[in-house]
Amino acid sequence: MNDDMLLDDFERPLADLCTDDTLRAIEAGASANALWRAIDSLGFTDALLPEARGGAGLSLRELFAPAFAAGRAGLALPFAETAVARALLAAAGRREAGGDGPIAIAPATAHEGDAIVCRDVPGGALAQWVLVGWQAHWLLLPRERAVMQPGAWRPLVSASLHWDTPALAVARFERGDADATALCNALHAAGMAGAMARVLELTTAYAQDRRQFGRPIAQFQAIQQELAVLAEQAHSATLAARLGCSAEGWQPDALLAAVAKLRACEAARGVAAIAHAVFGAIGITEEHVLGFYTRRLHEWRQAPGTEAQCARLLGEAVLARPEGLLDAVRLRLAAAVHD
Repeated sequence: MNDDMLLDDFERPLADLCTDDTLRAIEAGASANALWRAIDSLGFTDALLPEARGGAGLSLRELFAPAFAAGRAGLALPFAETAVARALLAAAGRREAGGDGPIAIAPATAHEGDAIVCRDVPGGALAQWVLVGWQAHWLLLPRERAVMQPGAWRPLVSASLHWDTPALAVARFERGDADATALCNALHAAGMAGAMARVLELTTAYAQDRRQFGRPIAQFQAIQQELAVLAEQAHSATLAARLGCSAEGWQPDALLAAVAKLRACEAARGVAAIAHAVFGAIGITEEHVLGFYTRRLHEWRQAPGTEAQCARLLGEAVLARPEGLLDAVRLRLAAAVHD
């Protein structure tokens, strides 16, 4: 299916559903149930299911466009995660376990005993379920049974989650080759790319409208330089995110997903800093929509896998190959895109 068609078909209704007022209300603690029902009714959350089960049989490569659109719209709910989770549950014969609610995906951190801890889950406070990669299994855990610690960047939307025992899971099945961290890296990179695209739009429009000394600040060379760097960072994140989602099935290549998340994290720092520098004080006010996107970018940077985790994975993979850095990149990272 054509990516541009998928992007347009999902982005148009999202623009009507994810208004600035809606984003503000959800960030302030309003219920997101009505918004989720409207988004779920569009059918994209079932897009990875086989056609025989009411889906479209899409791959992760094709899911990139809707995931990017969700990030650009500022959607706080775990849309892309739900689409992948439903596909995994359906493949395991447990599709009914997740129902119609939003499902976050998260790896469990190492913890003593039977307790399951998932740190910094984007949209975790809004999810009905969390599909947790734990040991050799997937566990579908009810979010309402978890002890929640509010997220640092969006305390009413995201959270770290703690369950006392895996016995609380309503579904448990083998992970196989699927990896929660790799999935999160690929999906979060796509969302981050979309958010950075929106930050670029907002910043460019403001620079063209804001006048200083009788002309738009976008005409000043210093601002033009900053906008050029911002655009470069945002577009590079989009290209990397496409790389991370380049799988034909549901499971991304772990190294390509790490490349995508690392590049998105590095770009996000510069994008957020430049945008707030151009906007000045108005950009940090609660009333302005810019902060919704930059806070979320910083939140994604902290979510597993972090910049450090992705860099370590890539470094170890390159050092383990005998041919050296350039050939490792050429043969292991670039060639996979053209398979």
